[in-house]
Amino acid sequence: MARIAFGLSISIAGAAIWLALDEFRYLAPYRDSLFKSRGFALVTYVAALSFDLFAFLYWICRRLGLGDAGRKLRRLEGEVRRGATFDKELAERLREQKEGRA
Repeated sequence: MARIAFGLSISIAGAAIWLALDEFRYLAPYRDSLFKSRGFALVTYVAALSFDLFAFLYWICRRLGLGDAGRKLRRLEGEVRRGATFDKELAERLREQKEGRA
């Protein structure tokens, strides 16, 4: 779940940075002066926003129940392979495919 939130955070932050760099292109000649005078504040704000974005996406993933998706899918696949599932037709077709009759 943390991997999902981290990947989404990187994707969203990358897109936001790309758009911001395009939008603030007129400040490029003053880059050195800005980083010298406000560099620490800029880095601090970007780090805080990144952390907040990750925390928000992690919360969304927990709300949607994405953390247990792998475990749930493994259990469901095991049930289907054993034939102990609600979908008997699917279990029968998988058994036929395994035996080479399909």
